[in-house]
Amino acid sequence: MWALGAMSGTSLDGVDAAMIKTDGHMVFAFGPSAYRPYTAQEQAVLRAALGHWPGTPEVAAAAEVVETAHAEVLARFTGAEVLGFHGQT
Repeated sequence: MWALGAMSGTSLDGVDAAMIKTDGHMVFAFGPSAYRPYTAQEQAVLRAALGHWPGTPEVAAAAEVVETAHAEVLARFTGAEVLGFHGQT
């Protein structure tokens, strides 16, 4: 199956995504990949949420940034049978 994975980490630089062909145990092929950088404004929103608990306006704003950026980069792909999305580290 073709699996599409996305991640964004503590560097707050952007979202990486890539596809692999796998049976869940072995990788048989590497597919396309993409990167969507966070803008300076988006990075500021993410930094402002650091140290806050869920339910605060800062975390809600960060969640919107993360979700939007992931949706934009994932929309570039076709043919995925399964998707891995863990959100912001």
